[in-house]
Amino acid sequence: MCSDYSPHSGPIEPPTGSGTDRNWLLVPSPLLGPASWKPVGAVLSGHGQPTFVPATTMTTTVDIDHVTPWIDQIRHQYRHHRQARRPQSGSNSGTDAPTVVVSHSAACPRTPLLVDRLLADGWDIEAMVLVDGRYPDGKSFSMCEPHFSDLLDGLLRPDDYLPPWPRWWGSLVSGFVVDPAARDVVFSEAHPVPRTWFDQGCSVPELPEGVRRGYLAFGPLYQQQLERARAEGWFTLTLTGDHLHQVVHPEPVAATLMAMVTCMADNPGATGPGALTTPSRDE
Repeated sequence: MCSDYSPHSGPIEPPTGSGTDRNWLLVPSPLLGPASWKPVGAVLSGHGQPTFVPATTMTTTVDIDHVTPWIDQIRHQYRHHRQARRPQSGSNSGTDAPTVVVSHSAACPRTPLLVDRLLADGWDIEAMVLVDGRYPDGKSFSMCEPHFSDLLDGLLRPDDYLPPWPRWWGSLVSGFVVDPAARDVVFSEAHPVPRTWFDQGCSVPELPEGVRRGYLAFGPLYQQQLERARAEGWFTLTLTGDHLHQVVHPEPVAATLMAMVTCMADNPGATGPGALTTPSRDE
């Protein structure tokens, strides 16, 4: 399965194998919102995989710490979500499956710390999958990407906020999500961002070996980050698409995530089959 898996855009079946009963915590980029993961969440839920997408509030220019509030919001929301799913009898039947944490874009560098906190809260975390974002290295965005920092400085408003993320790219961003209705829903959740948000690094705790690591890239944009993850022994895979591929093609993205995690569970140490192409819906 790990060597010949190929996603498709039609109806999918959950991968067979060990550990297919899972909870999924889909973490959006802090620069967007839950709508960026909800289509994938709907597909996973449709296959009996309990899924939760948190909705976090952006910090402000008066906040010194932009990391801890974000992590704590997700922790508290996930705890309430799991508690609400427990049967009235108090039994944990159906709710004690392990959790897979999947993060997108700007959430990626901060995800190991989130997973560390979730483990401290007592959750069984089976795997962490980063999607089309920076490999966690402890550095701030401004420190590791000087050209990106220059871009942000050029966008800075007089109130020390940056415009919502979609406005950074002009007409280019419309190509990420071609459907106007879907694009409006996703982009409406983007809010102004404090410039200092990008100046704060984040510690990268050493996670237990039992937490599998995976990296999924959408096309070549984050290929260097994928290669870094692969060099560290992560399960890596490239699924051809743009940065918001999970909005445009949620079925193959959901299928790929399920297959990746099953492969990681069944084949510890495997590093992935390489690159996959998402067929068009006409194929």
